[in-house]
Amino acid sequence: PRLMPEARRVSQVSYDEMLELASLGAGVMHSRSIEFAKKFGVPIHVRSSFTDIPGSMIVAEPEVANRAVSGAALTRNEARVTLRHVPDVPGSIYEIFSRIAAKNVTVDMIVQNVADDDCTDISFTVPRDELHTTLKAVEDAKKVLGDLDVMHDDQVAKVSVVGQGMASQAGVADRMFGALAHEGINIQMITTSEIKISALVARDLALNALRAVHRAFDLEKAVDPQSHAGKSPRRGETGGESGVVSRDVVDVVHRLQGMEELTIDDVQLDKNQGRVTIFGVPDSPGVAERVFRKIAAANIFVDMIVQSLPIDGAANLSFTVNKQELSRSVEVAQSMTSEFPSLRVTSSPDVAKLTVSGIGLRSHTGVAIRMFRALAEAKINVAMINTSEVRVNVVVDGADGEKGLACLKQAFEDVT
Repeated sequence: PRLMPEARRVSQVSYDEMLELASLGAGVMHSRSIEFAKKFGVPIHVRSSFTDIPGSMIVAEPEVANRAVSGAALTRNEARVTLRHVPDVPGSIYEIFSRIAAKNVTVDMIVQNVADDDCTDISFTVPRDELHTTLKAVEDAKKVLGDLDVMHDDQVAKVSVVGQGMASQAGVADRMFGALAHEGINIQMITTSEIKISALVARDLALNALRAVHRAFDLEKAVDPQSHAGKSPRRGETGGESGVVSRDVVDVVHRLQGMEELTIDDVQLDKNQGRVTIFGVPDSPGVAERVFRKIAAANIFVDMIVQSLPIDGAANLSFTVNKQELSRSVEVAQSMTSEFPSLRVTSSPDVAKLTVSGIGLRSHTGVAIRMFRALAEAKINVAMINTSEVRVNVVVDGADGEKGLACLKQAFEDVT
């Protein structure tokens, strides 16, 4: 409400949605408290002590089950670091981020796109006041990886939309990107998770960007009570894919002894995806929106989206889709060349997405490092990276999928 006077009170929000929103600037809740609540199935009632307004419940299910976006958030104090010409070999990512983690810097967005000419570009964001420390860590990594080009900018902000409904609905990305394009706001980077889409924009346009996406998804409008996701679970119960499950009191007490520990829910392998990459996307508002508007019009559901930082006026844009939709997705991407002749489209039907999901990924900053180290030791190269509050996703060659799954399960066996 301090940023958007038209913002409304949300009666109910899911744990995962609130975890994402808390990390994106919704300061009413600390991420760690939500992690504890999710871990032990405890409903959280958030309300003001100065009014009689009922407040909001944080529980397992969202306010409306079929609503694609339930909230938007803005993170102002971001700084962006881009490393160019990173060797496209196993272990390069680990060399970089292990040194950053050693200096206790929390990395937010991580974007690595598909390599070109045996090199890749990696961009990531860190808190603005930790930029200097991060650049020192990068200099240490350069001693191992060679003379990388390093670029940075501390005048950026991140605008995000969050909602559990987007995990099963097409067209969310093009609505968000279209709203930004309509306001003339250029997107510098894109990263996604199953329930979040984030775009990096210039800081002086940040508030305009937030207003644009807020309007695009009608977040100021009250929801239909008939479409409510259902009643909130009682204390000691939790919801999930299998419904509301009672917690055994003895079991909960036992688990409370390890409440500060990282908990990995699952390590997954998805071999049913294909990858499309568009090289040379013009660095101007509206191009990404046109791509995903056509994808949505073809009723193609997009999973991961990665747009790297534009260099010399052009960016690279990659996304993954179900293998059955790959050929149609390539056709849609290639149709853009009539409008932008400089575009070059590549694809691969043989990729594997590895996912580590759990509770405490943000507060335990070594999760991504452990993942990158395990893949590096297995000589598995990472083609794309995507991060969120509750998941770290990487795309690798399809032939490395099973081996990658095995090495990650071994790497996290002490916390599963």
